Amino acid sequence: MSKAARTIIGVGVALLVILAIASSLLAPFGGGPGYGWGMMGPWMMGGFGFPFIGGIVMILFWVLIIGGVVWFVQSLARSSGGSGIGAPAGESPLDILRRRYAKGEITKEQFEEMRRDLGS
Repeated sequence: MSKAARTIIGVGVALLVILAIASSLLAPFGGGPGYGWGMMGPWMMGGFGFPFIGGIVMILFWVLIIGGVVWFVQSLARSSGGSGIGAPAGESPLDILRRRYAKGEITKEQFEEMRRDLGS
């Protein structure tokens, strides 16, 4: 994992922890009627801080989930070992040339010219 990716993940986790702590500290103050000091006290339904904090935490939650899935898929793609250009790993230039000729991508004249250019 690159240093930039670790930094982004670290900052995201730190923000999530800060928002969770801030939400719990602000819960007793409520956000108006229906938030905080209702019939069940500040820690029951609706007493979980200002209403917008829940939305921010939810957005961060989904950003972290989606980012984690993207990171996981990219790491799987990188670990597959392919070169990403359609040629198997370890294939020599002459092997690639032969494969292209066999597929009909190049003519015999092009094959011979390119083989001479490769020095084979």
